[in-house]
Amino acid sequence: MKTTVSQSFKIVVVGSSGVGKSAMVQRLIDGTFREEGQSTVGVEFKSFICPLEDQSVKLQIWDTAGQERFKSVSKAYFRNAVGAILVYDITNDTSFEDLSNWLHDLQSLCNPNAFILLVGNKADLEAQRQVGVQQAKDFAEQHRLDYLETSALSGQNISESFTRLAFGIANRVSNGQIVISSGAVKASPFKVEETPKQDNKQQCNC
Repeated sequence: MKTTVSQSFKIVVVGSSGVGKSAMVQRLIDGTFREEGQSTVGVEFKSFICPLEDQSVKLQIWDTAGQERFKSVSKAYFRNAVGAILVYDITNDTSFEDLSNWLHDLQSLCNPNAFILLVGNKADLEAQRQVGVQQAKDFAEQHRLDYLETSALSGQNISESFTRLAFGIANRVSNGQIVISSGAVKASPFKVEETPKQDNKQQCNC
């Protein structure tokens, strides 16, 4: 039976290089985990139908590059986004320290009432944890963000994170905090082409 989509939401997945943004999106879309891969170059686009209690919404997911040299490209896609998943790696305290800068960019460029979810990825690597749960909860509380830990490897909380984001956006739309404009649901993908370096292969830092 064909799913009826009531609304489309433009969202961005944001965070430093290597935190697992693309792996999270891939796990959501096709249920697989990419063990190795190159960093996202520019911006990649995916869409996902998310069933909520009384409706289904389409998430238009813009997976942005975390590398500094692509930051200006990534930021161009923050405009009119009504939701964001802000990702750090629980085994990398630098990625957590970078959150304030990413959050500033989101708050400056996204819809003023965009729903932002803080996600600590790589929860399967508990033995290598550098960022404590309470530390992340404190950051989320300080900035009024929802918070989850996920694992793209195991699939832990991946679906839950995008569903929670969709619920949060839908609630703000229904109470008038967010007004969906055409710019919030329409954009064209842009990807910077870069020749891969054969002598510098990286583990999955998508």
